[in-house]
Amino acid sequence: MNWLKKYWLFLFVSFAQGVKSEELVLVVGLTKPPYVIQYENSGFEIELMRSVLATLDYEISILYVPYGRTYETMQKMQADIGLTLSDKMGVDSDILSLPYVSYQNVAVSLLKKSIKLHRLEDLQGFTVVAFQNARKVLGTAFATAVKTGPLYIELPEQRRQVELLLAGKVEVIVLDINIFKYFSKSITGASQMEKVQVHSLFPSIQYRAAISDPVLRKAFNRALSEYLNTAEYSKLMAKYDMTFTPQN
Repeated sequence: MNWLKKYWLFLFVSFAQGVKSEELVLVVGLTKPPYVIQYENSGFEIELMRSVLATLDYEISILYVPYGRTYETMQKMQADIGLTLSDKMGVDSDILSLPYVSYQNVAVSLLKKSIKLHRLEDLQGFTVVAFQNARKVLGTAFATAVKTGPLYIELPEQRRQVELLLAGKVEVIVLDINIFKYFSKSITGASQMEKVQVHSLFPSIQYRAAISDPVLRKAFNRALSEYLNTAEYSKLMAKYDMTFTPQN
């Protein structure tokens, strides 16, 4: 009888090992390093999702879409998960997961310029280059402050923002701190944090995943909470030199 039990156990284990993980389709915005690096099919958010969902025995395939079209595409394609979303983006709060990432927008100036920015109104006296749709994302107070300044431009290519600042062609740029760190190091080959002044004028923005399936969403929330307390998550933070973490 023992050999028969062992035989059936062997068959069960062999079968289980041969079964592929179920694949989920994730809708993600276009490249925004270090959060999303499209040409590598990687980045902080992608790796985090891949790791969390792997604990639930899921693999992922990724559909990249232009900025602002994530939720719309998710609905049309009936995709499983949409990333980097919030209820302020027209997403039903009932289908949103726990926060999994925080973006921290800041104003950055060259240290040698000795620029002082203590409130949004202080931006009025300087040339400012921000990310695309910054006036919508950062609110009316910011939009009003930059409206009367000597120059205000929004650029879709955030690497160009950093290039302009480091070349001294603009006085202030507005972008996420981790995006600045990534591009400044990519451009120069070394960290530029000692050469700049970071002005904390904006609150952090927490983003969640849109998951329509309530069973999957509940399982994801549980797995995410567990993952954020692991050494693997700490290593991921260090790998991408991330400054801020989600607040559950």
